[in-house]
Amino acid sequence: MAKLRDKEKIGNYIEFSFLKCIPGDYEGCQLNFKYYTDDKKIYELDFAWTNLTIKNYIEVTSNFPVEMLNNFILNNLYTSFENHLNKLEWTELKEEKAYRLRFSGSQQDFSLNVVDDVVRQFGHDLEAEWEEGLSLA
Repeated sequence: MAKLRDKEKIGNYIEFSFLKCIPGDYEGCQLNFKYYTDDKKIYELDFAWTNLTIKNYIEVTSNFPVEMLNNFILNNLYTSFENHLNKLEWTELKEEKAYRLRFSGSQQDFSLNVVDDVVRQFGHDLEAEWEEGLSLA
């Protein structure tokens, strides 16, 4: 599972895991999202994303911070057409290479303070988990 921890409060983090994947450009995966505060699960959601959204999400996180995606200027905000967790917004903090990430959607709103290279590692971990899910399909 791919985890992203807050840089100041290690017990605050999010994690994504893949439950089921269907290969193909027009298919998708079932995912599980968890948000923790002080190492206690605060929120959990099972949801589905298309493979296109997953691919774009991986691109945005593994190359963080991304200014352009698919010829669109992001302005520190990635959005998708999905129902859940469809926004990833980032604000640069005073500390060099540090950002406040906001994960939001129709019923979600969570934030973490992170360092850019940790976000990139999260993106690579997410990609590895996605590829493993696709290979098991």
